[in-house]
Amino acid sequence: MTNSILWIAAAVTMGAGAVYGLFLLSLLFSFLSGTPYIGIPRKSLYEILAFGELTGDDIFYDLGSGDGRVLITAREHFGVARAVGFEIAPWPYFVSRARVALKRFAGHISIHCKSFLKADLSPASFVYVYLYRELLNEKVAPKLVRELRRGAKILSCSSSIDITLHPQFHLLKTGKIGSITVFLYEKI
Repeated sequence: MTNSILWIAAAVTMGAGAVYGLFLLSLLFSFLSGTPYIGIPRKSLYEILAFGELTGDDIFYDLGSGDGRVLITAREHFGVARAVGFEIAPWPYFVSRARVALKRFAGHISIHCKSFLKADLSPASFVYVYLYRELLNEKVAPKLVRELRRGAKILSCSSSIDITLHPQFHLLKTGKIGSITVFLYEKI
């Protein structure tokens, strides 16, 4: 009996160590990519997506999808046709995959463990971002200009797209939801 308890204790400790290691690895990825994971407060998430006028016809892309909350809310409350997320950090990616599986949305939500800068974004009709302004304007906006079709919407939390640098975007509206400023653009 004592050996069994020791084996169980060892397995739990190793499992906890692996989870902790995955978490630390995620912090390293976030640091190196320049985009740490910061989740949107749950109470504001629905309002933010409603502000974006998300519909069931949308192909929704979340760039830096974190723990999957945004993807799940887009599918669960707005019935988007398809939700696609990109998350480079292993821990949030693992958590998001588990959440999607628990909700049984695997047929409607896909999450990729890779940089969205290396992904094809052309199928998206709606793109959600919560990124630093510099990254948004220097790397993401030019990619969106190249890949998104006319009429696609971009919903950005906290950071605005500099439309003097990127005149291919039209600011539809801006607002404040909780403590977060939200910007809705359309590619023209």
